[in-house]
Amino acid sequence: MTGPTDPDATKPFEGDATQPATRVPDATEPVTRAPAGPPTGRPPQGPIDYDDDDDRRSWWPIAAGVLVLGIVVGVGIALLAGGGDDKKSATTTTSSSTTTSSTTTTTGPPPTSPPTTPQAPGQVTNVVGEPGGGSGEVSLHWDSVPGAATYRIYRTFTQGTTGSLVATVSDPSYVDVPGQKAYYQVSAVGSGGLEGQRSVETCGAPVGEMC
Repeated sequence: MTGPTDPDATKPFEGDATQPATRVPDATEPVTRAPAGPPTGRPPQGPIDYDDDDDRRSWWPIAAGVLVLGIVVGVGIALLAGGGDDKKSATTTTSSSTTTSSTTTTTGPPPTSPPTTPQAPGQVTNVVGEPGGGSGEVSLHWDSVPGAATYRIYRTFTQGTTGSLVATVSDPSYVDVPGQKAYYQVSAVGSGGLEGQRSVETCGAPVGEMC
C-alpha cells in the first residue's frame, strides 16, 4: 500500500539556475550553531581573568597594614627621641642639684676666731711694808690683781733706784729679811709670762728701824 505523495515533490525547481539551491536540513540532523561573535561595531575583547581581580583585592589589606605599621614605627621613634631629651634634661638637672647640695653640705668647719694676744696684768697697788715678827723681818702685802698668776718682789737699799728681784710668790704677801730698812716694788705676772707694771716704791723696816 502506497501512502499519499507530496505534490511539491513532482514540481520542477523554480529559481535562479546560477544560485545553489538552499538545502533544508532534515529534522533528524543535529543543528550546528556558529559561535556568537563580538557585537558589531565593538572591538573584540579578550577573555576575562577573574584571578587578577582576586589578587589585587588580596594585596590591599597587606599594603594598608604596611602603611599603618610605618606610621606607628615613625611615631614610636619620635616619642623615644623626645623621651631621651627629657631624660637628659632631668639627668642634667639632677646632677646640678646634686652638685649644689654637695657644695653646700661639704663646707669646712666654721672659721675660728683668731687667738687673743695675751696681755700683761695691771699694775700692783697699795703695797705696804711693816715690821715682821722676827728679827730683821719686813712684812709686805698688797692688793691682788685680776689675771695675775704670780707676783715678783724687787728690793733696793737706795731710794729711787731700780731694785733686784728677791722673790716670786703666788699670794699677794711676802715676808722679807733685809736686816735693815729697804725699798720695795711689786709687779704682777700673767699666765702667759707677761709682766705688768711695777708698783710705786714702798719703804719697809724691821723692828727698831724707821723708814
